[in-house]
Amino acid sequence: MDFSRGVLFDPGYSKYTLAFSQNIDAAYNVLFSIKSPHQRKFKFQLVYPQLLKLLEHTVSFYLGCLLWATFITNKFSIEPKDILDNDYLDKQVDEENMLFEVNYAIKYIDKLKKDCKYYLGKNCNLPDDWSLVMDVYKEFLIINNFLVNAKTTADIKLPERIKKVSDDDLSKILETIEIVIKNGEFKELFKMKKYILD
Repeated sequence: MDFSRGVLFDPGYSKYTLAFSQNIDAAYNVLFSIKSPHQRKFKFQLVYPQLLKLLEHTVSFYLGCLLWATFITNKFSIEPKDILDNDYLDKQVDEENMLFEVNYAIKYIDKLKKDCKYYLGKNCNLPDDWSLVMDVYKEFLIINNFLVNAKTTADIKLPERIKKVSDDDLSKILETIEIVIKNGEFKELFKMKKYILD
């Protein structure tokens, strides 16, 4: 990546992002349009892998945002860089709207666990760190006032739960982000989670 002019607000994630709540709602609308409980359970079995994949993709995107913020604030801590193309800069934002998607995703973890029990008759074993990533991402948005004042890398605050990162680890994080931007496989970012979160 070329940082001569500054750093991009979005390193390239947005072309792969999905509206989590809309996709989940659409899946459940189909589910609830089925009257027979037996058929509804069968349908849930079919859509469950898609629901899981959508949740994984969303959590991975949040982790990607935290990794990018960690990279740019640490890499340019001595000589801050301008943040380019921040669409939120100087905007008036509504906290409820800005947190809607992440709050929806956080609540959906509990809903999915209940639905697994009800429709599949089993526990749905979601990774424990999914909730952690979402909580830290939400905290990141709040402490940065949704990035409306983020003009340079020095304006970005990292949550306390994000660890100090070595230069070597920063290089690994950037390398992985660059790969993910090319292939859209956000889940690969989880290989980098250990460098910023316990």
